[in-house]
Amino acid sequence: MMVSNMTDDRIDQPAMSLGKLALHMFGATMAAVFFSGAAAGLIGALGKEEQVKPIGWVIMGVFAALTLAALWFAWVSARRYYRENGPLSPRARRATISAVVAGGLGLVMGAWMSIAGDAPGQPFDVANAPLPAGVAAALIAVIVLVITPVTWFWHRNIDEHEEQSYRTGALVGLYFYSAVAPIWWLGHRGGFLPAVDGMTVYLATMAVWGVVWFRQRHL
Repeated sequence: MMVSNMTDDRIDQPAMSLGKLALHMFGATMAAVFFSGAAAGLIGALGKEEQVKPIGWVIMGVFAALTLAALWFAWVSARRYYRENGPLSPRARRATISAVVAGGLGLVMGAWMSIAGDAPGQPFDVANAPLPAGVAAALIAVIVLVITPVTWFWHRNIDEHEEQSYRTGALVGLYFYSAVAPIWWLGHRGGFLPAVDGMTVYLATMAVWGVVWFRQRHL
């Protein structure tokens, strides 16, 4: 009788690529922004009631747990990349830290707008709900005094390939904006499109910019 020998040798998995790490971090950040903003908006809406029902506390807990889960996923992904690829260079580490700081500020600002900007009957209308003048001024100050220097610091520490990918994304984003803005404006004047929403155009432009940057940088 012949007995076949079976080996228990494990096939080594390829190390996590930087593109995969970037995709994980982007997805985790977007999820954290959404769930933290939803939780903050719900807290603000329920806080206006005299008594919060048990289901309200449960929903807030779920949103908070999902936010923490997204942050935990980002942390685990970063740790795996570090373990499989070794430590980052000092320059890359500084660029990564600045990107993390910018993402954290985005989370805080989104949650703040959700709480401060809730309108009756529209607890999650972060983009259009009115904001108190003081809150709006404070957010503007954060953009000018904090996010702008962080962005400059990030530019100072990225490598040539990163910078070229960023510039390519910016150029395509500019072309996209140059087409969408006048088309929407003319369509509104012609009566078959709604009024131009500047924030929607801005977010769409940033999305195009980000997609092109990711493709150039990691694919």
